[in-house]
Amino acid sequence: MKKSSKSILNGKGFYIALALSVAMVGAACYFAYTQTANDIAGQLDSSLTKGDSREAAEVKTDVPKQTVAETIAEAIVKHTETTAVTAAAETQPEEDEAEETAKPEVRKLVMPVEGEIINEFSNGELVKSNTTGAWQTHNGVDIAATLGDSVIASDAGTVSAIEEDPLWGVTVTIDHGNGVITRYCNLNSGVTVQAGQQISSGEEIGAVGETADIETSDGSHLHFEVLKNGSYVDPISMM
Repeated sequence: MKKSSKSILNGKGFYIALALSVAMVGAACYFAYTQTANDIAGQLDSSLTKGDSREAAEVKTDVPKQTVAETIAEAIVKHTETTAVTAAAETQPEEDEAEETAKPEVRKLVMPVEGEIINEFSNGELVKSNTTGAWQTHNGVDIAATLGDSVIASDAGTVSAIEEDPLWGVTVTIDHGNGVITRYCNLNSGVTVQAGQQISSGEEIGAVGETADIETSDGSHLHFEVLKNGSYVDPISMM
């Protein structure tokens, strides 16, 4: 009987000890939970107070809220625009320089012989010929000169043709490049250049003659023509 009672007490003691342990653990958890909750509540109150202060400042200054991502995006856009403008400014002079280099050089012509203009360029209009009496265009200028006066090249170029035209007499044609061609008519037979020859501006090519039968009534002169890109132009406008 005594042994049975002791066993029962021993069994109850075990459960009592277990209950006390559980109660202690529960108390510790409750204390920790309470303390943590108080800390979190304090932090929240502090954050709310600071947030209210920031919101008040934002309301007073009327500065819109902006996220970090938006700020970075704006900075990237501004940097890109600035870089593009700078690059365009740096490359513009180079483009302008390239355009200037691509433009063909336009040189002024010099008078092939010294003298007065006795017949002007008609610019496609019909004028009455002193020799034939017919109405025709005058595609060059007639420069008064003495027989035998030296005739020079109006610009550097290549002699493309030397011929005896039935109307314009002994004629020298020079190609100056860039679409510019000059023709010297009514020369004498003593031409001093050859076809294909490279000549300089001012170099002598022949002398004034009287071989142009179509203009014999106009006295001694040089008939001088200029073509630009295949069309007759006023020689004086090129000087």
